[in-house]
Amino acid sequence: MIPSKAEHLKNVAERARAIMERENVEALVASSCENFYYLSGHPSTFMYTLRMNEVALAVMFRDPSRRTVIIMNEFEAAGVPADLPGCELRTYPTWVDVDDPLGLRGGNYEGRRPVNHQVQEMFGLLGQVLAEHGINSGKVAVELNSMRYPAVNALREAVPDLEFTEAGASLTELRALKTPWEIAQLRKSCEYAEIGIAETIKGIRAGSSAAEIADAFRLALLTHADGSPSRFHMISVGAHFAPAHIFDTRPGQPGDLIKFDVGVDVAGYGSDIARTFVLGSPSDTVKRIYGALRAGHDRLLELIEPGMPMKHAFDEVMPLIRHSGLPNYNRGHLGHSAGLSLAAEEAPFLSPSEETVFRPGMVICLETPYYGYGVGSIMIEDMVLVTDNGCERLNKLSRDLISL
Repeated sequence: MIPSKAEHLKNVAERARAIMERENVEALVASSCENFYYLSGHPSTFMYTLRMNEVALAVMFRDPSRRTVIIMNEFEAAGVPADLPGCELRTYPTWVDVDDPLGLRGGNYEGRRPVNHQVQEMFGLLGQVLAEHGINSGKVAVELNSMRYPAVNALREAVPDLEFTEAGASLTELRALKTPWEIAQLRKSCEYAEIGIAETIKGIRAGSSAAEIADAFRLALLTHADGSPSRFHMISVGAHFAPAHIFDTRPGQPGDLIKFDVGVDVAGYGSDIARTFVLGSPSDTVKRIYGALRAGHDRLLELIEPGMPMKHAFDEVMPLIRHSGLPNYNRGHLGHSAGLSLAAEEAPFLSPSEETVFRPGMVICLETPYYGYGVGSIMIEDMVLVTDNGCERLNKLSRDLISL
């Protein structure tokens, strides 16, 4: 049975309150698009689509008898479902006026509208909500590091008597461990990304450009993956390995590498996987590089287990890659958590300084990328679910270097 979103939100709330209890925090306030969605269950269009900052807040209380409060402008709030589990809605005015000609809401004319979003109104309402819930002193965790400087000042002016602490570490800890509902979304996202790759490579041949391949990948998702959209598609052909917003139209030549580093969005959750192909036969240099990366990648899959610090995985695999044919290989990390982040990579990372241990329920992207002048980009990246006795690879595509 597929777990429900309501069960997911209940799980998140229980774990969040345990962290708040441990940290002696009265409330947890999310203001970024991903964390607002994570705590409330509702994606903000203003944040996700319009890329607007500090326009909505999700306020979760340590007291389990209190419902999570969504603070949002009244225009966007009209789209929040009335039956959103465990939440109540509070609104503030914005520049958009919503008429009520049939008297359905019973609101009164409010007069002149602000020119744009009013962060002071939002944080003023936050102060009222906290006071109504009896929080007049103590600590409240807020995403201070993700806010712009004027917004932090507006928050402190609107709510001067509370101690605000940074919420980032708590939210990272929460999001690193996935609920069954989240795992189901990530499984589907990984499946769709691989469908996109598998369909796209059917049409690649000498002369295919990165721009043409990127278009084919997007079309494959629309026609073969339930129309799920691409979250990102970093596709390169030949020696041009740099990330590109506008894709290269240079025709691919025999011997060129073709790299897919792609993710697909499912219910706000994104996969992050990578595979590399070659037009025709690979050079001896490419074979050597790929063999070293593959040795390291395969070892990552073998050694991950619950209780192992992430830095141990990094410390074991980096020397292996170097000894397998890439003596100068150098990376800051060899993987990361996966989930809501629009940037694809989420903390914690498989880095030499990461003390976090692998736990069952984590979904991790394992990656051993290579970028070389005159060679191009080579990547192997898998998504894995940490289990009770190791890890389950969510990918099905071959990890071999395949000639097209």
